[in-house]
This record gives sequence, C-alpha cells and structure tokens, in this order.
Amino acid sequence: MGTPRRLRAAFITNGNPRDITTWSNIPFHMLRALEPRVDMVAVVERPWARWFYPLGKALKALTLRRFEYIFSRWFTHAAAAPMLAQLISAKPDMVFAVSASPLAHLLVDDYRVINIADATVRSMIGYYESYSALGSAGQRGADALEATLIAGAWLSAYPSAWACASALQDYGADPAKVCEIAWGANIATRAAAARVLPAGSINFLFVGVDWPRKGGPLAFEIVGQLAARGIACRLDVVGVDASVVGVLPDNVTCHGFVSKATSEGRALLDRLFDQAHFFLLPTVAECFGIVFAEAAAHALPAISFATGGLPSVIRNGETGILLPLGSGADVFAAAISALIEAPSRYTLMSAAALADSYARLDWERWAEKLVSSIEERLA
Repeated sequence: MGTPRRLRAAFITNGNPRDITTWSNIPFHMLRALEPRVDMVAVVERPWARWFYPLGKALKALTLRRFEYIFSRWFTHAAAAPMLAQLISAKPDMVFAVSASPLAHLLVDDYRVINIADATVRSMIGYYESYSALGSAGQRGADALEATLIAGAWLSAYPSAWACASALQDYGADPAKVCEIAWGANIATRAAAARVLPAGSINFLFVGVDWPRKGGPLAFEIVGQLAARGIACRLDVVGVDASVVGVLPDNVTCHGFVSKATSEGRALLDRLFDQAHFFLLPTVAECFGIVFAEAAAHALPAISFATGGLPSVIRNGETGILLPLGSGADVFAAAISALIEAPSRYTLMSAAALADSYARLDWERWAEKLVSSIEERLA
C-alpha cells in the first residue's frame, strides 16, 4: 500500500492568521500547529474586499447602528469575494474556519468546514456585553449565521464543555459532529518545575484588558483582604493602565498593556509570570481564557470564578481554585489563605498545573487531537 495522501486544507479567520496581533495570537498559533500535519494549500490572509469595513461602518452609521454588516448574509457574501476566489483556486479537501461564522456560513454547502470557536452566539448573548449591545436585529443576524454554520459544518471543535453544550442544546448540533479539544498557551517557554511558596511576600498576577469583566476591582479587594489577614502580598496588573484602574493601593503595580508582538513585551510577561505565585483573574464571563493556559505553563495555580468555559481550563482543587459566581473578596481570601497555609498542597497544585499544560493545554496536543478527529470521521 502507498503512503496515504495528506489532507489538503485551507485556513481562514476574520483577519490575517499570520499576523500575531489577530485575535490575541490564537489563529497564529493554531495555524503554526496545523501546518506540519496537513497540506495547507491556502491560508487566506485577506478574506474581505477592501471596502468591507469602511462601507459597512458607513451603512451602520446611516442606519443609526441598526445594520450589523458583519452579520449580514448579502453583505458578507458580496465582500468575501477574495476568499471565495482563493478557495476555488486551491481546491482544499476541507477548510479550517477559526471564529469565522460571517465567512464560514458561505462555505458549508461546498466544502467540509471545520468550525473552530470558543463559544456560540446564543451562549454569548446576555453573557458578554459586546453581544448584548448588538441590539435585537444584530443578534438575530448573528444567530442566523451561526445556525447555518453549525448545521452545515462537517465538524465543530470547541475548547470547553460549556461551548459544546450550547452547540448541542441551543442549535441541535449532531453529537457526532461536535468535539471538545482544549486550546493551548500562546507562549514559547514553560516553567522548569513546580513552584514552592516563599517565606516572604506572595506575588499575584492579573492579566486582562477588559477591567470590569475580568474582575479587576475584585482582585484589588482580594489582595486587600489577604493583607488584612496578615499575609504579605503584591499584585501585578497587566492589560490596562492606571487611568482605567484608578488609585493604586501601595501593594499593586500597574504595567499597562503589554504586547506579545515585541521582544520587550514577551520578556516582561515572562518575568512577571516567573515572579508570580498565583494567577488571579476573577473574571465574571469567560469563554475559555488562553491566559489561564499560559498560567498553567508557568506552573501557576489559577484563581477565578466557575463560569463559562473555565471549568474546562482549570481543574478545581487540582490545578487551581474556582469559586461560585457572586463569591466575595472574603471568600476568595479564605480559599487562598487555606492554600498558603498548606504549602505542600500548593506545590502539588503547581505541579498539576504544569503537567496539565503539557498533556492538554498545548497547541501541539490540540492539533494532534483535531487532525485525529478528522481522520476518524473520514474513515
């Protein structure tokens, strides 16, 4: 028997996947992990016609924000001509579509579409403010494209049980065409070993751009509660500047937005992760949270709420602590204090987080499992 022919694939997302700044580096890392495993015959770097955004924004303004051009069937079809022409020329066996329902709904009748996303539209409405702010017409348009994509996709791969459940329950997806595969960490290095708590001050790290949603004010309260308990601690904040945060407590340092696109930014993030003992991000809404996978890669136990896709990232009591939504700073401080008072348990949790980053929260593992799922379906 001859060598089996490698899968011919195309890759699309709502932007240029080779640009590390596109959607928090996620398509960049997915593409890099998939390329050695398939014959990537097309990587669509410019999916939309040049007039898509300027004309769409003008029409949205003229309709007093009622026209959500990104979720319009006719508008996206007209603007996707560059992508459609590239795919017709490449003739792929399948198309990896990353968080791209405005593009991918156009392809389900002609290609095997691998729908890759961290959530569904219905799971986001009423959960993320950006979706709630679309208005009823925008929500209906987004939901219609999502329904077309999920019904027509050859396979839908989500990183959490939460997202899978929405595809199955909210959209009636075929269970045979839905799989859960955890996403990886957008970093180059991992911790060398599990951590040991120091005798002195405990360092906490917060990384998030959306200050209210990510629980920034609550993080301040938590470290304040810990200090009141007699625990010397510090908090480093990455993602927002002091003008957003407001008055900084004495034990808080704000580093502003740090870009992974620069060597200086990557070095600063590595240093902050290395200096931390806990990753503290009490986010009230989260689809998956790549930054939690990054914390695991640095052997950091993560502290957050049990919301959205986080129970599929953080294994409560094993690789971190997840508390019920609505828990106050005192509840967080009590849980963290109990872990600090049991240093051997902390080290076990650190080791488990690091092991999970190798075994599961890794882009190479993600790509292996996704290609394996595709090959099983083809067989």
